[in-house]
Amino acid sequence: MRCFSEAKQEHRILDETRRSIIDALLALGNLTGDKEYHEFAKLVCPSLDEGTISEIARHMDRFDDWPESYLFDTVIDYLHLPDEDFCFLLEQYVNPNIHHSRWIAEEERRGQIHNSELVKVINRYLSHDEYQLEIKDSIGDKDFYQCVSSRAGVQGTVKNIIFAARYKPEIVFDDALNNDIRITKNADKCLIYDRAIPQNGLLWSELVEWFSAKTGSADNVENRLLRRLCDSLDDSFKATGAKSGPETWLMQAYYELMKSFGMDFPALLPQVYLYYDPLTQTQRGYKLFEHQKMDFLMVFSHRNRVVIEIDGKQHYAEGDIASPRLYSEMVKAQRELSLYGYDVYRFGGYEFANAAESDRVKQELLKKLKEFFVRLFQKYNVLER
Repeated sequence: MRCFSEAKQEHRILDETRRSIIDALLALGNLTGDKEYHEFAKLVCPSLDEGTISEIARHMDRFDDWPESYLFDTVIDYLHLPDEDFCFLLEQYVNPNIHHSRWIAEEERRGQIHNSELVKVINRYLSHDEYQLEIKDSIGDKDFYQCVSSRAGVQGTVKNIIFAARYKPEIVFDDALNNDIRITKNADKCLIYDRAIPQNGLLWSELVEWFSAKTGSADNVENRLLRRLCDSLDDSFKATGAKSGPETWLMQAYYELMKSFGMDFPALLPQVYLYYDPLTQTQRGYKLFEHQKMDFLMVFSHRNRVVIEIDGKQHYAEGDIASPRLYSEMVKAQRELSLYGYDVYRFGGYEFANAAESDRVKQELLKKLKEFFVRLFQKYNVLER
């Protein structure tokens, strides 16, 4: 069994970058450090089956008839590893519990190579493709690294997501140092995802599992979650007497597309608080934030967060009269989001016109929305191009 999925993968880390890294590491000396080859292979490529591990032990640890290049070129097949798996290989290679060394000719002995030196060698090439190894944790004098994208994106990590909010919650900190928040008012009118977000973002299946644990029931949990999310949508539209509107149709297109692909997509979270002011504009005397909630958020990774907004005419008009002031406030809010590193996509309310009156128009709209999600998922390598 090889170390990668047989599905076609589009790599951001180019073949030439990978070759340069492996060649540079080979030039430093023994690639596997103080580990036997089969031990090293299990560490850097945990999906290798036991039969392959036994073959590595036989041909490299006992009889020494496979070169190191064969292990990497053919068995691990590092050129075809998905970026995530290649990054994992590099993270394990620089793990301080693997002791690498080089031969010092003038002293006729082997001298240890500190993992920070290995990191510098790797980052010299990895930076070309906008990745880098950076310290994730330190234990004593040992630094542990993770491979992250250095492309522009949101800094920091997601700690809490307040979403599906029908009314503004009242929030207090139970522990301000740990960022532990508690809703003291309108707790039943919003949801808080408070689990750690993996490096590769928040997936729909993880949201469903969290909702099941939160509600204490696995019965029909996905449909219950979907209904709860949709309950938070289209308040202004439903005020007209309609059963659904643009936000609900966007959620419908996303969910239908996910089911048609049979894949686990990044979760589409509606009505998410990005900014939060505990005071009302009247209490404060001025508006601290232009908009506190986002229509939709998708967390592809801690750095890659996508905001989707649907702009009704209240965003750019007062009644039926265009308002330069409201339009300026809207573009200012988007400018701030973009500067923070969020990827923002906007839909105009007019794009959803007449969908409530005509099933044909609605189906055409859903098709266009699905095409948008396909292109979005291709951009972030969730789907092949």
